[in-house]
Amino acid sequence: FNKNYYGMLDQRIASRGTRFAGAYYSTFTGYINRMRGYHSQKEKLEGYLEGKLESYFYTSKDRRDEISTYSSLLGPLWGREFPTAWRDIDHD
Repeated sequence: FNKNYYGMLDQRIASRGTRFAGAYYSTFTGYINRMRGYHSQKEKLEGYLEGKLESYFYTSKDRRDEISTYSSLLGPLWGREFPTAWRDIDHD
C-alpha cells in the first residue's frame, strides 16, 4: 500500500467511528466531520435531523462541543465544516 494514501485512509476510517475528536482549526478534522455528516444523513443516525454529530474538538471546554451541535456558518471557514454542507442535499 502506497504510504502517500495513509492520510486519506485515516480519514475514511475515522469518519465511520461512533465518536470522533479532532483539532479545532484542522482541515484534516474538517473533512472527517463532513464525511461523518454525510454518513449521518444517509444512515439516519440519531440526531441527523438536527445536524448533530458525536464529534468533539481538542480545545478549551467552551469550544469542545461546537461541532456536535447545529450552527450557522461562523468564521474562519477554512478549518471548519458546518451541517449546511450535508443537510438536505439529496432530494428526489
